[in-house]
Amino acid sequence: MPTDSPDAAPAPQKKPDIYSRIMRFAPLYVVAFCIGIVVIVGIVRPFDSPAPSLTLRTALVGADFDPTGAYMIIHNAGGADTLLSASTPAAASVQLQGIAPVETTTSVVANGVIGTVGGMLTDVDHLDVPGFGDLRLQPGSDQLLLKGLTTPLVVGQMIPITLNFEKAGAITVEATVATYDEIADRLLPPRLKLPAGQ
Repeated sequence: MPTDSPDAAPAPQKKPDIYSRIMRFAPLYVVAFCIGIVVIVGIVRPFDSPAPSLTLRTALVGADFDPTGAYMIIHNAGGADTLLSASTPAAASVQLQGIAPVETTTSVVANGVIGTVGGMLTDVDHLDVPGFGDLRLQPGSDQLLLKGLTTPLVVGQMIPITLNFEKAGAITVEATVATYDEIADRLLPPRLKLPAGQ
């Protein structure tokens, strides 16, 4: 009568059917989970955007012109905001202006160097302040246009300008009246400045 050898390996046991089903549909479960997370974040929005934290730096106003431009750096250490309007007792009105893109054209500047023009200033109803970044109001870019000056501006004079933001509310800054050369020197990066004497 034959007997089993003591060295014979036991017959392999078959895995329960549930494990093979889980392994077969695992990628679908992962995709469904990811879609659920996207829906929660996109629709329910469980995470609030941080409040804006604005600081107005290097506030300057151009001298000798009416209307004249006001410039500054609006530094934001928080969530995005929107500049809605501005006012000052030194002018009848303050208009927000932004660069509107236009078809790029070529022009010749005074020193014979060829440059490109990619936009022009136009009146806008708001300016976006990026979150954790800067909105730079500077010559050749976005600006505040002061119209109807109540008195001529004198270099070195300080005038208050109040900026009204959608979230941060009203913030007033004391702006210094300066020549446009000084404004360019203080606000423009070196690559955008004209050489001395131009």
